Amino acid sequence: MPVYFISSEQVDRKKIEIGRELAHHLQDVLRVKVGEVLFFVDEQPKRYQAKVVESFPGRLILSIEGEEPSPPKRPEIRLGIGLLKGEKMDWVLQKATELGVASISPLVTKRVIARPKEDRLAHQHDRWLKILTEAAQQSGRWEIPRLDPPSDLESFLAKTSPGFKFIFYEAAPSGPVRRRIKETIDPIHPPFQGTVLIGPEGGWEKSEVEAAMQSGYSILSLGERTLRAETAALAALAILQYEFENREGKKQDGNH
Repeated sequence: MPVYFISSEQVDRKKIEIGRELAHHLQDVLRVKVGEVLFFVDEQPKRYQAKVVESFPGRLILSIEGEEPSPPKRPEIRLGIGLLKGEKMDWVLQKATELGVASISPLVTKRVIARPKEDRLAHQHDRWLKILTEAAQQSGRWEIPRLDPPSDLESFLAKTSPGFKFIFYEAAPSGPVRRRIKETIDPIHPPFQGTVLIGPEGGWEKSEVEAAMQSGYSILSLGERTLRAETAALAALAILQYEFENREGKKQDGNH
């Protein structure tokens, strides 16, 4: 179910007013008509079910038919990934959002090919944020992932938040990655939080992996095959999400 992000300032007396870019998207791209029901989320976050009651050029008025508070806190995964070239980075941003990451930090590592250009940083950030917003809307999320500005690995490691810490490295000893992840998160009490590190197209330098390990990261392999960076990111996130959902399911079953 797609949702659309709004500000609580747009909500007044059981009505929602939509204008500008979102109104254009709904009217001209999706061809939304009076009488259709849509879903919106504000920054509180609160989700609204609302019916279109009036439509003007570049402006929609909706009547709120239902409200829903935010669900229990979900796993908070921070993704640090070496900057990838062009569409590869766009694709990772989109799919990582669909897989539920809380924040994404592009990293300038030693083997990064596509290094950021100072005069394009603002434009690049805006374009990436648009990709995150559209992916969050399409996948029905309650929030847009936070997008950090590009930083070097050392700065990222210095700010790593608590929780599990995994760095995926193609030269790591192969082994049952799912079991190692499970063993790490099993003692953790929900809500889960932690960080996943994925290298760029050229992979990690050994010194970078050693620095991560000194910062408390567990080094993991995704198997005997060498994966592209974008594939590795999604494989790692998918395994984590599976383990979180599986553990939450067992907890709920045990409460019945």
